Amino acid sequence: MKSNKLFVLIVIIAAAAVFAGLTLWQKPATTTGGATGVVIDNALLEKAHSPVKGTADAPVTIVEFLDPECEACRALNPIVNRLLEEFPGKLRIVIRYMPFHGNSKWAASALEEAREQGKYTEALNYLFETQPAWANHGQPRPELIARYLKEIGVDDSKLEREAVIAKHGWKIDADREDGVKLGVRYTPTFFINGKMIEEIGYLQLKEAIEKELARK
Repeated sequence: MKSNKLFVLIVIIAAAAVFAGLTLWQKPATTTGGATGVVIDNALLEKAHSPVKGTADAPVTIVEFLDPECEACRALNPIVNRLLEEFPGKLRIVIRYMPFHGNSKWAASALEEAREQGKYTEALNYLFETQPAWANHGQPRPELIARYLKEIGVDDSKLEREAVIAKHGWKIDADREDGVKLGVRYTPTFFINGKMIEEIGYLQLKEAIEKELARK
C-alpha cells in the first residue's frame, strides 16, 4: 500500500514539474510594460535593406515584423502612424517582413517595388486599407495588389508576380530568417530599442516608448 502511495506521489510531482516547465517555456519572464528583459542583437533586428519611417537619429527605434496579409497588422497600422505623429522626432520605425500567408511574399515584394518608386508609406497604408478585398482568406484576390498600387501612382507594369518576387523576394527571405532566429512567432511583433514587446496595443506601445524616452 505504501509503495502505491509513493508511486502516486512521484507521478503527481513529475506532472507538476512538467506543467511548470511548459508554462515557463510558453511565457518568458517579463519586465513591467510588457517588454522582455532580454536585449536582442541589432544585427538581427535591422538590415541595410529595411524600410525606415520617422526620424533617422531618433532616440527610440521600433522594429516591427509585419505581414501585409495579416489582419492584426492591419489593425495596428493606424496605431503605429498615430504614435509617429504623437512623438515627432522621437521615433524611428524599421519595417521587417514575416510572411505567414499565401500571398504575403508577393505583397511585400510589391511594397518594395513601391519603395523604389518613392511610394512606400502610401503603398503600405493602402494595402492595409484594401486588405479585406485582396487578402480575403476565404476568397483572396491577390491580382488586385497591382491595381490598388497603381491607384496611388505605382507603375503596375513592374508588379507582375514572378518578376517582382524575383527582384525583391530575397529581402523578404532574409527578414524571415532573422525573424525565426529572433523567435518571432506571430505578426505583428514589435521590438523597442532592442526589447521585444509582448503586449501590443496603443497604450502598451506608448508606455514602452515613454519609458525608453525617460531613460535618455
